[in-house]
Parts: sequence; C-alpha cells; structure tokens
Amino acid sequence: MSKKLVWGTVFILNFCLLVFASCSNDDNDENPSKPIIHLTEIGSENSRIAVAGGDLHLEGNIVADGVIQRIDIEIHKEEGSSFKIEKSYVNGKYIGVKNADFHEHIDIPTETPEGEYHLHFTVTDKFGQATTVESELVIESVPVNISIEGLNFGSGHDFPDNKIAYIGTSPVVEATSIKAESGIDRIFVEIHSEGETAAFELDTVYAYTGETELKDFHKHLVVPDNAPSGDYHLHFKVYDKNGKSLTKSLDIVVKEAGITVSDLEIGSNNSATASNIHTEFKVNTLDPISSIRVRIYKASAPATYFYNNTFSDDFVSGDVKEFIFHKHLAATGAAVGEYLIEIRTNDNKGAYKTIKEKLIITA
Repeated sequence: MSKKLVWGTVFILNFCLLVFASCSNDDNDENPSKPIIHLTEIGSENSRIAVAGGDLHLEGNIVADGVIQRIDIEIHKEEGSSFKIEKSYVNGKYIGVKNADFHEHIDIPTETPEGEYHLHFTVTDKFGQATTVESELVIESVPVNISIEGLNFGSGHDFPDNKIAYIGTSPVVEATSIKAESGIDRIFVEIHSEGETAAFELDTVYAYTGETELKDFHKHLVVPDNAPSGDYHLHFKVYDKNGKSLTKSLDIVVKEAGITVSDLEIGSNNSATASNIHTEFKVNTLDPISSIRVRIYKASAPATYFYNNTFSDDFVSGDVKEFIFHKHLAATGAAVGEYLIEIRTNDNKGAYKTIKEKLIITA
C-alpha cells in the first residue's frame, strides 16, 4: 500500500471521528438531562392523606435544564374504580424556567370515593423529556363531625362575599359557624398566589382550646404593601382535637388600591406645637373618596390617641376623586416628644391607603 493511500485513509478516519464527536457534542447540547423532581410534602405535614371536599397539599422542587414546558398531576384509584383527578400547568410561574419551587393545593371533589389512590407527578421539558414521580395516597371521606358554614372573604365590613383584597389593607375572613364534635384545636388560613402571579403566600394560625362551636368567626388578614396583585387561592382549614381536618377553599383576587397620597406637609419639617399642627396633602383615587381619618399617637401606645378624627363631609356627593386636605390639628394632652401621625384615605369600594409619618411635638 502506498504512503499516499495510508495517509489518505488516516485522514478520512480522523475526519469521521471528528464529525462523530462533534455530532455527539451537539446531541448533548440539544438534549440536556431530564427533569429532576423532589416532592417534599404530599398532604398536610407529608401525611399522604387528603380529604374529599378539601384539597391535597403538594410541595417540592423541580430542576429542569431543558426548561419546564408543562407539569401534569394525575390521581387515580388503585383498584375497583376508574375515578381520577387530573390537573395540568402549562402556563404561569412554573413554566419556562429551569428551577421551580412547587407549592399548590389540588382540589379534591366532594364526590371523590374514599380509599387508596396513586399519585403521578410528571414534569416535561421543552425537548419532550419527561420525568414522573409516584406516591401512594389515601383519600378519606368528609369528616361528619366537622363543619364550616358561611365562609366569606371580603375587602371590608361593608363588602361581603366579594372575594377581593386590596394591597396594604386588612380584609376580613368570616364564617357564620364552625363546629367540631371532638373540639376545635386550630384554624389554619393560607392565601397563596395562582397562575402567572409572582409566588406569594400568607399563613395564619388561630389556636383554640377545644370549643365545639365557633359562631360568627371574624378575623382580619393583613395584605402587606409588597404583595403582588393577581389571582390567589384561600384555604380555610379546621383541625379537631383528634387530628382530623376539613378544608374549604375560595378563589380570590388581590388588587391595587388605586389611591395615592402626595405633597405631604406636616408642621415645619414634621415638627409643630401640640395646639397647631399644620397638615396638608393631596389625594388622588380611581374610585370616589369616602373618608379621610387622621390619628396621632405614641409608637409605644398605638391605641391611645392624642388626636383621632374622621373627615367625611367633603365626600358626601360620592364623586370626589381628587382632594387637597388642609387642616390645623390640635393634639390634646400631647407632651413634648416624638409621635406618629397616621393618615388613612378610604374609598367607596372598601380599599384604603395608610401612611405614617414621624411627628415631633415641640414646646
């Protein structure tokens, strides 16, 4: 064999190896590793138990180098029934990202037969690669000894059943009657964001000492200023002293209040004598103003007011959306020192905007 033929053969072999390696690398680049799923909680406190008429708490983390395209959840009866529950996420905060902290509550219909079930949690990336994790699950029948009646959520006392909260306010959650034959241990209220809303949660627990019935349950939940607007889900869960629970849920909406306060002037650089506190600011609202409340108090004693007045006469027409507040206030009995002046503007849909400023009372 001539040297030219040998070297030609070697060149062709090397070229083929180079092309093959290149193609292999391209394949690796185009097909990253399959999604990784780690479910940390299935059911409350990872009990792997759900109750018909309530919801199934699911929590975990997902890593998908190929970017999450969809998440599919299926819950089916182990045997003797074709009953199944299906839920898919194809848009929103979990989709189009490589890493996601999954936290959702899957509604379990009241008519769900009790018994043993199987859960499939599948994540598919944009390359069509899918990973599924499975778990056993028990669905129990609705507890007959626990009941929740008249569950309601609203932005204010005058707006029942509107299922709306406003950022920076304290909407009310109510129930006309809560019963537990074995005694109420605690009530857990959770609000978490849904869909494309940025992930956000509020959790509140109210403890009890075994009361068998609570009438006219009425609590205020604080929606902080940093809560994003959007669709939310509220879960109201009652636990009895035997560890049984019943959950009812509501779809709610968190909205911007649509109230702005500007050009604030308090005394001279936030200092004034107690008898003459110049207070001026401008209010603009999307909905008509209903009232403006002003309070002055010590930060250490917020329930003791040296000034407390609500102004509403200027808004009786029901159409004022722009207003310049200009008053000279008198803080009766306020000694020299540091105080807070709190200004709350209310509109006629139940939303409000509260601002607080430091006030120095001088001699």
